[in-house]
Amino acid sequence: MANHFNFNIMKQMKYSIALILLLISITVSHAQRGERIEALRVAFITNKLSLTSGESERFWPIYNVYRTALTDIRKQSNADMNLEAMSDAEAERAIQSSIDRMEKELNLFKSLARDLKPILPARKIALLSKVERNFNEELIRKSQLGDGIRQGLRRN
Repeated sequence: MANHFNFNIMKQMKYSIALILLLISITVSHAQRGERIEALRVAFITNKLSLTSGESERFWPIYNVYRTALTDIRKQSNADMNLEAMSDAEAERAIQSSIDRMEKELNLFKSLARDLKPILPARKIALLSKVERNFNEELIRKSQLGDGIRQGLRRN
């Protein structure tokens, strides 16, 4: 009976260890995917804006702060609200919340443009929004085609 008991414990331990290893590999894979996307973003934007090494060295710390702040603003959005089931009063608050979020995003972009003016020519700052949009579109396109991020993004 003791052997049977030990066998069951060993079997449960094997399953537990296998589950832990699976969870760790999923977590690592997810983190690596995020790192890969960021590396692709850096390469894509650097290439499309034709950043010099001096520009790049000064641009990326400012841009990374901007992206973090933008992500924080967007996390506070109404995306998870059930708009169809809202009362008119709730919908009014949701509208105002969306307007407030858009104003915060606009103010954040204004700050970014102001901070980049001493670093980049106006043409590159103006082109940044388009390049960001192109990167996101390309990333979505690659994901939909099943190419994912393993193949990287087109450089043309």
